[in-house]
Amino acid sequence: MNNTTFKIISLLVLGYDNKKISSTLKIPLSTIQRRTRIILHSGLVNLDYRPNFKILGIKKGLLHIYMHDGQLKKTAEKISEMEGILEVTIHVGNSDVVAEFVYDNSEDLVDIIALIKQIQGVDKVQWSEEVYRVTTDKENVVKSFQKYWSNSIHYSNVNSNNNNNNSSRTK
Repeated sequence: MNNTTFKIISLLVLGYDNKKISSTLKIPLSTIQRRTRIILHSGLVNLDYRPNFKILGIKKGLLHIYMHDGQLKKTAEKISEMEGILEVTIHVGNSDVVAEFVYDNSEDLVDIIALIKQIQGVDKVQWSEEVYRVTTDKENVVKSFQKYWSNSIHYSNVNSNNNNNNSSRTK
């Protein structure tokens, strides 16, 4: 990946459309459209639409699965097929496998924990329920790309352009 790709990704994260990316980076619109398509098709940026479970009255939480054998991927794949599981990730550190899940009531919670405990190699399962989500400023995500940017555009310029555009929308 080159610097232009990182810049396009950062601007997509900020919510810029292709036309605004083109004018910000001073790159032809057709080039930006082509590169954005490539970025999206390659999976470099995730467009993730999910129901707002809290508004829908559905509980959401995390299951932390601790293993006593090395079958992390196999176990994660089994868990990913269970009803109510939204996402499963393998971690280094505290728990080995973390699953995001939804459930209606305590009985559903107990049932899924019991199913996971039946999987060979599972030592223990801990859970936590999401109370609320704090939205992270998109610019924090962009900052993670800042070190990849070269001389042609700096984060502060994009940030001030974004702030100017936001203030003009509110007038």
